[in-house]
Amino acid sequence: MDSAVDEFYLTFGEYDAVAVIEAPDDETAAQLVLTVSRAGAISSETLKAFPEDEYREVIEGLPEQ
Repeated sequence: MDSAVDEFYLTFGEYDAVAVIEAPDDETAAQLVLTVSRAGAISSETLKAFPEDEYREVIEGLPEQ
């Protein structure tokens, strides 16, 4: 798998840890999460994040009201 853990944090609250991963596409990211999760020791919630320039493009593409 062509992906990497960029950052890893232990956290208080609902989640015990947060990992920020970098993957070339959504399929590769899903494979990484499923590979780690299938051992059964952890559960995960996956969030897709957009860098600022990408989410600005999304916002600019919204139809006007």
